Amino acid sequence: DSVLSGCDNTCNSTATTDDCGVCAGDGSSCLASLSFGTFDSSGSVEIMYDFGSAVAGFQFDVTGLSGLSASGGAAGDAGFEVSAGNTTVIGFSMTGAEIAAGSGLLTILYFPHNESVIDAMSTLSLGSFGTITSVSGSDFVSTVSGSINHGTPDCAGNYYGTAAEDCAGVCNGTS
Repeated sequence: DSVLSGCDNTCNSTATTDDCGVCAGDGSSCLASLSFGTFDSSGSVEIMYDFGSAVAGFQFDVTGLSGLSASGGAAGDAGFEVSAGNTTVIGFSMTGAEIAAGSGLLTILYFPHNESVIDAMSTLSLGSFGTITSVSGSDFVSTVSGSINHGTPDCAGNYYGTAAEDCAGVCNGTS
């Protein structure tokens, strides 16, 4: 005797809905990751994404850079409001728009100049309150990681700076 059953409503089905609300899903649509893309010491760093399903919002932290702003990428294409302050970057839509599942450039973070590199290392993380959320408000199982080693600052303390000590040991001196 056949009975329509399961989340897919087919004969004798035992299909269940996974944690992401996908019928007969394996949980992979719950996955999301962020990583650093190209870094340009003159003022920008790309944030790359890989989302298992549509994303309605995100929050993550970037350390080692000051004066951040953000624009462009899939977040910009979707009409997201993206703001960056201190170390936290937040993106969401006021109109219910979403970023489709897939991968690519999420947004570009800008910093005013190389003096905005304030630490030897920049890190990308979820921080204390970071998350990537679905349209239904569920949190994705997220991997947010990466680092950029800025090396050693010049004698004036600027990473990527060009100041050098002169013969008398004076930073940016003339002798």
